[in-house]
Amino acid sequence: MSLFVELRRRNVFRVGIAYAVAAWILLQLTDVVAEILELPGWAPKLILLLLIVGLVPALIFAWAFELTPEGIKREQEVDRSASITRQTGRKLDYVIIAMLALALGYFVWESRFDARPRPQDAAEALPAGVESPTTRGAPDKTIAVLPFTHRSADPNDIYFTDGIHDDLLTQLAKIGDLSVISRTSVLEYRDTTKNLKQIGEELGVAHIMEGAVQRSGDRVRINVQLIDADTDEHLWAETFDRRLTAENLFDIQSEISRAIATALKATLTEQEIASVQEVPTNNVQAYELFLQARRFALGETVIGYNTAIELYEKALELDRGFKLAWVGLAHAHITNYWIAGGDPANRDKAWEVIGQARALDPNFPELKLALGAYYYWGFLDYETALENLDQAIRLLPGNADAHMWRGWALRRAGRWEEAVSAMRESLRLDPRVVFNWVELGQTLFYLHRFDESREALNRAQSLSRDDFWVKGALSKLELMETGDVERAITLVLGGQHTAEYGFISTYLSTQVIGRRFDAALEAIGLIPAGTEVQRQSMTTPEILRAEVLHYQGRTEDARAAAVAGRAELEALAAAYPGDYRLHAPRAMIHAILGEAEAAAAEVRAAIENSPRDAVEYFLGGFDLACILAIAGLGRETADLLETLLAPPSETTVKIVDRHPAFDAIREQPDFAALLERYR
Repeated sequence: MSLFVELRRRNVFRVGIAYAVAAWILLQLTDVVAEILELPGWAPKLILLLLIVGLVPALIFAWAFELTPEGIKREQEVDRSASITRQTGRKLDYVIIAMLALALGYFVWESRFDARPRPQDAAEALPAGVESPTTRGAPDKTIAVLPFTHRSADPNDIYFTDGIHDDLLTQLAKIGDLSVISRTSVLEYRDTTKNLKQIGEELGVAHIMEGAVQRSGDRVRINVQLIDADTDEHLWAETFDRRLTAENLFDIQSEISRAIATALKATLTEQEIASVQEVPTNNVQAYELFLQARRFALGETVIGYNTAIELYEKALELDRGFKLAWVGLAHAHITNYWIAGGDPANRDKAWEVIGQARALDPNFPELKLALGAYYYWGFLDYETALENLDQAIRLLPGNADAHMWRGWALRRAGRWEEAVSAMRESLRLDPRVVFNWVELGQTLFYLHRFDESREALNRAQSLSRDDFWVKGALSKLELMETGDVERAITLVLGGQHTAEYGFISTYLSTQVIGRRFDAALEAIGLIPAGTEVQRQSMTTPEILRAEVLHYQGRTEDARAAAVAGRAELEALAAAYPGDYRLHAPRAMIHAILGEAEAAAAEVRAAIENSPRDAVEYFLGGFDLACILAIAGLGRETADLLETLLAPPSETTVKIVDRHPAFDAIREQPDFAALLERYR
């Protein structure tokens, strides 16, 4: 009898097949539960090794033993005429078929019933006129790094996992040959049910990277995988299981960055190689404090930034050479200056900290980005800000924030087309940031490119339907383009109940243009204390009340409110002596009190002393035109409006036609002729 026939008779082949199928099912089960049970990285490999080793004993057992009605016996002890190997073989066939059915069911569940996007779903997610990434094809060297899975036992360690993810994004953004989607746009995919193909289509990328971080004692385990977003093909994967040291953490990030570049055939310059290999700090505790500080700063509140400042300072006590912590500290101080009333002490602290960072390394990219913010927010010095931002972008070509900062500075410098291009580049790198779509939309309606503006704002609204920045911008667009007051008022409902002065201001101006004066007065009563001083303007609630009462025709009440407002303003003048922002509210008080010449003089002083700012010129300019109109100065109003009705501006004839400030001068020849020309 041949060996082959004997192997078949003893069911050795069937046992081998059954063992292989069972082993495959067990490996799939291990893969599913490994993450839930937080198994170490070596556990699945050990199971695979044991299964491979176990195959040999299983086959030997099938050859040497036989299942009989009396139990298991050695094969040579069984009479051939009494052997039941044929019946045992049939039972094994049934077992194999059952296990194959189970394996097939698992395969179908994984590949078929994982939610697949319908083509119309992607189309419905975008507004009309906005091109879907799938229609133009994602370039090969585009990648999105999804938020890393947090596998550590301590849920409070999420800042550590997020910090590793953020730092890796920063490293990849240094590689100019790659296009990396920035942090904000990938955050929404944490714990998402969308599959990778749908995510790739929404972000316009060809590749997705997933990862997980597990910290236990003095060990850290990071596993990552690079996947083709269209085919789900795994292009590269690696697990890093090392002792928790700062050097090891940054080595891992450097290795991942270089491996991704290699997998995507991206070219790294010598400067980029050196940059991704740099170790910012050798102190793990300082690094953890830095990650916590950065997390607090993301909230963009005064409380958050003040907490971040304390954490950055503690990190720097541990490592005075930690450049990124110095830069984070500087950015927190200058942001507080910008959002918290312009206290010069915050600006001075930012400069002192920048000096510490500059002494360590005058040319590292994050310092250039901080200097751009410092000159922009600290001094409205847009040209110097742009010099630093341009240098930052040369070193961080994939940093979406740097491109958006550049867009803002270019807009303020009056370089409008360059500003639009910079904002579009930022949105290419970070395509799901609502606020940045709003900023692009506003820039476009400043240029009176209303169709393009509506596309951008519709895109913002598709990402966040109830966002007040979106609603406020759409409200302004309606007033500028169509003059639809009712639609504009509907869009800003609720804005008066927020703590954001920008929302309140938009709500007030919309109510005034719609002549809803009682609603405007009610909203003024809700304005939070401490909002009198804004970035480039000053006013008080009583001055705002005086203006609305004047429009309402309550002349005596308006004058009484103006006198009360003057007292409030003088208190501000004592705190901000000689500040250019005092001229406009003083002009409003004079206009309401019937002091036309004094009002005109303050308007001229406001124009002459204001910083050179292409955006603020027409935003503040419209308020000054309203003041001149209230003072009854038709020719002066027409002269100022002449510079505001043509783009770039936030003024159109439709707004002027509806605004009550101009009612008293509508019949004056100069004013009427101006509107007729632009109508």
